[in-house]
Amino acid sequence: MHTRGRVMTTAAAVVAVSVLAAPAFAGDQGNCKTVVGKAEWTLMPPTNPPAAEPLGRVLGPTTGDLKAAVTAYLTSLAPNAAFSEFHATSVETWATGAQDLLLFAGDATFTVIPDRPIGTVADSLTLTVIGGSGKYAGATGTVHVTGTGYNLFGPNAGPGSTFFDVRYRGEICTQ
Repeated sequence: MHTRGRVMTTAAAVVAVSVLAAPAFAGDQGNCKTVVGKAEWTLMPPTNPPAAEPLGRVLGPTTGDLKAAVTAYLTSLAPNAAFSEFHATSVETWATGAQDLLLFAGDATFTVIPDRPIGTVADSLTLTVIGGSGKYAGATGTVHVTGTGYNLFGPNAGPGSTFFDVRYRGEICTQ
């Protein structure tokens, strides 16, 4: 009986702690939001000096849950052996308001789409929050971006001609 009493007391304590802790865990989840939308980004002319972003910079709007002005630059770009796929990393800034910035590290794969005009690629990009300001100070999360890039290479490639038409979906958690 004495052992059974200790087991019951321990079980009651575990249940009480679980019930009391549940609101704290639920509150953390309440700060996370699924975000969905689309974007159109265009390759911009190099800045002065171009060494600051030697692989290019894109600029454009997003719509949906994260209405933003977006700018991003590549930090690396490497083709596979067959030149049918390119791996890239990037740094992206999404300005959703006067003081509300989301900063991302990007990891992208551009896959050449056969039977499409030269330079047309499928874009698969994972953005991981690395910082933020305003309502995004201390934010975390991941956003997946998929879509199509046009004139990424070839005779029509270049500022004003190279562009991306993409969709995004992910989760952003704020403090």
